[in-house]
Amino acid sequence: MKNKVVVITGASQGLGKELSLGLAKPGNKMALVARGEERLKQIKDKINKNGGTAEYFVCDVTKVNQIKETIKKIINKFGKIDVLINGAGVFSLDELENEKPELTEEVLKVNSVGTINFIRLVLPYMEKADSGHIVNVISRAGLELEENKDWMTYTASKWAVTGYTKALQAKLTKTAIKVSGIYPGAFESNIFERVGYKEAHNQSWMMETSQVAKAIIWVLNQPDKIEVSSLSLYKKDENI
Repeated sequence: MKNKVVVITGASQGLGKELSLGLAKPGNKMALVARGEERLKQIKDKINKNGGTAEYFVCDVTKVNQIKETIKKIINKFGKIDVLINGAGVFSLDELENEKPELTEEVLKVNSVGTINFIRLVLPYMEKADSGHIVNVISRAGLELEENKDWMTYTASKWAVTGYTKALQAKLTKTAIKVSGIYPGAFESNIFERVGYKEAHNQSWMMETSQVAKAIIWVLNQPDKIEVSSLSLYKKDENI
């Protein structure tokens, strides 16, 4: 991971923030993407103050026109895209969707459609260079787990990205472009707080966000000829 242009969606907080700071090594250029401008600006300023290079781009991943404009701006700013980390995501519970049915559509748009559109619009630049790495931060909900029964729409959104990731890997198998699907279990994040989940923080079954970020950075730092196609993460002795 040297001299790379790294695009991170959901970069303003949580795992996206940890990845932004962790990958902002000298030589790398960080393109920070999210909806929250103030938080993005703070992260950009911190990276640049510490000798890194970063720029932020306000973008709602549910709006395809905003994605198009954001990618154009990134290319104009940095000239290329080497790494795309799709980290933007929202959580939902079935009982909450019964009260707010509009959440069903939001979850699918952010978690599934937004990820797919970002990949679709970045991929031509990577194909032209025959180089790049796409990392989809999915969830263990994108695998077959019993507890998925409690958040069916969220599960559906993650299974969609799992399927897209596997199909994309097959499509790009004869290219130099890597595709990695990351399947973390629950980790410390405000994703639960947003939906009023009672056990939102500091739970014994949660992984540390910084540790999840380190695992993803490890994936990115593998040699050119090594692709980590799938990485499932869960807390030791807490198989959730």
